[in-house]
Amino acid sequence: MSKETPAPRVDPLKAWREWFVQSEREWSETLTRLMKEDATARAVGQEINAALYAQQMLKQGMAGSLTMMNIPTQDQLTALAERLGSLEDAVARVEAGFVQLRHTLDATARAGPARNRKAAPRAAHEDASGTRSPPAKPARKQRA
Repeated sequence: MSKETPAPRVDPLKAWREWFVQSEREWSETLTRLMKEDATARAVGQEINAALYAQQMLKQGMAGSLTMMNIPTQDQLTALAERLGSLEDAVARVEAGFVQLRHTLDATARAGPARNRKAAPRAAHEDASGTRSPPAKPARKQRA
């Protein structure tokens, strides 16, 4: 009996991965070389400019149509969003001021009233002996 060595296992995913990486590298090198040529760069630049011009014309044409239908344009919505953002910031600043004021007032209320060195004056309805008598009623004014 002869001992046979098993055949190496073929991994199709590994072969595909290697092919994909090599193919991507070759495409990248080829396109990099192509883009370095002046004629190609000039043609791509012209195509980009043409696309930007077409986009600008479409935007202007749509602005007129949208205005006739009383629908805001993208620029108007963007300006409105910026205004709303600034209003939200202003409201947040005011709210923060109120919170800070409330904390200050709470701290002041917890501290209590200011203390003096002098004792409070005696009430008018106490006599010298310290006994209390009912307070005097104020005199009524007579009507003329």
